[in-house]
Amino acid sequence: MTTESLLNEERDQASGGNGQHSKPVGENRTQTAAEPVPDPFDPAALRLGQDFAASVGVKKVLTTVPCRKPNRHEFVRVRPGESWRLETAAFEDKVTRDTYLVRNDLWSELAGEVYPVCLFLAANRQGDVFLWPVKLPGADGRSNSWNESALAAARLAETNWIRVAANMPAGLYDTFQAAGELSEPVWPELEFRAILKLCFRDRFIDDIDHPVLRALRGER
Repeated sequence: MTTESLLNEERDQASGGNGQHSKPVGENRTQTAAEPVPDPFDPAALRLGQDFAASVGVKKVLTTVPCRKPNRHEFVRVRPGESWRLETAAFEDKVTRDTYLVRNDLWSELAGEVYPVCLFLAANRQGDVFLWPVKLPGADGRSNSWNESALAAARLAETNWIRVAANMPAGLYDTFQAAGELSEPVWPELEFRAILKLCFRDRFIDDIDHPVLRALRGER
């Protein structure tokens, strides 16, 4: 048998013995339909998520903390735990309405001007952190409906989103609990002492000649 005959025989065997060459694999398969191109303007792909700040690497830095009561239109929470509140004595400037912390050895010097208060760490739905001052009964143990209702609201806010509104005819605060299931607040990664410092660094009375007290005495 000649060399050419041998080559022809090998080709016939490779093609199944019928003398026809095999077709490339997949030649007779139905071509898969092309995947749809995503719409870049699909609202679902562009909508902000709850984790937007985390997804872009943004971290909120706390640089100041106000001392204030919640306003009547905001829902707030109070951070539970005794380590996130402080019972102390405070002074309120009746002109500016600013609250000052007072060094404890000056409390007796300011008798009648300072009052007992509990400072609760609180936050609203926007993540704004503040210290909520709630007056406590005085040395005589006397309280009033305003202070009692505010304290009850702060306690409830440890586990529920609430808002408070002054009820002038009744002489107390009405408390309203959120009807929906709201997400838990995100608390700052700071110790309570650091939060106190941010709040009162410019409102701390540590000397009898503090400008606020000099003004109170009518001195320059």
